[in-house]
Amino acid sequence: MKELYTETSQYRNWNYTKEKLQETRKINHKLAVKRVKKKIMEESILQKQMSESSSPAYSEQGERVNSPRVNSPKLNPSEIEYLTVEDELALCKYYQTQIRAMINQFSVEIRDNKFTDKVWATAVTFVKRFYLRNTVMNYHPKEIIVTCLFLAAKSEHSFVSIDEFVKVSKVPKNRIFELELVVSGSLRYEYTVHHPFIAAFGYYLDMQNVIKDTNKIKSIYEKSISFIKASILTDAMFIYQPSQIALTALRMAAKQDKFDLSNYLLYKFTSDSHKKVESLYKVLDDIEGTIKNQEQTTFEQAKLIDKRLLRCKNPEKNPNSAISRKRRLDKEANVEAERKKKKKHEDEYQKEISSVFN
Repeated sequence: MKELYTETSQYRNWNYTKEKLQETRKINHKLAVKRVKKKIMEESILQKQMSESSSPAYSEQGERVNSPRVNSPKLNPSEIEYLTVEDELALCKYYQTQIRAMINQFSVEIRDNKFTDKVWATAVTFVKRFYLRNTVMNYHPKEIIVTCLFLAAKSEHSFVSIDEFVKVSKVPKNRIFELELVVSGSLRYEYTVHHPFIAAFGYYLDMQNVIKDTNKIKSIYEKSISFIKASILTDAMFIYQPSQIALTALRMAAKQDKFDLSNYLLYKFTSDSHKKVESLYKVLDDIEGTIKNQEQTTFEQAKLIDKRLLRCKNPEKNPNSAISRKRRLDKEANVEAERKKKKKHEDEYQKEISSVFN
């Protein structure tokens, strides 16, 4: 009989080995750089054409985008230094930690009643999943974390008004709604996230069958929550099952309390083979290492990456870029051409009608 977790969309679509996860990020990054590079070259050519054009539409060019236009006008687009996979990961890590800081800016009532640990964890997970299929060169994490928290609150039935998000984040309402569709598509419209919190509570209840010191069990369970929160900021959720992460967190909390969980583990897995139990212990050790050894991105590190990002952002995503302006002009031209075509047909029809009655 299969474990219930293996029947979930989270297991089917968001579970990786360490190697596969790294490979997925590398492939996504390679494709992203290729596309952004192409768009920056296109932007550079269009900007040159617009500067040479006497068209009134082009003369209102607005801000110039990306490195060919900001920091170094003489810089060739082909010489731009793009962010690496590690740069993107580091920047995402920093902004994931800022979700908690953003939550703290809401009113006490909203913060305490709406933004539960599950909502926060779901928001972080959404950000992680989003950037498995996207790049910070297209979508900056500063806006994505707002959108993901908004989506997470709805997904976890803790709805918070969009106006409250606008007030706190200063991101326009229309922009949040626009990104909501982009994020949802990247998530494959799979909003359910299985976190270790429920599994940890299940273990807490189960431990009471073996361990009689209820105060000690309660202490271990409460301390395990902080380790679970720490795991959310790592790649653990992509690689391990929530129940495994929960058990690791409890074991780490027990160690902190200088309490031996061996009796409970023996009771829990007594029916499993020795080989299977050994395999489980190895997984728990790996998760513990992941939680303990995680490296967070400092503000200064994020600031440096952000500065480099300004030079390699995709101009296609900038509404003030030459590419975006050309797209709008082409759309307006197509609409005008279609209007003239319809008017011509209408005029011809009216002419035929008139000829009949005359």
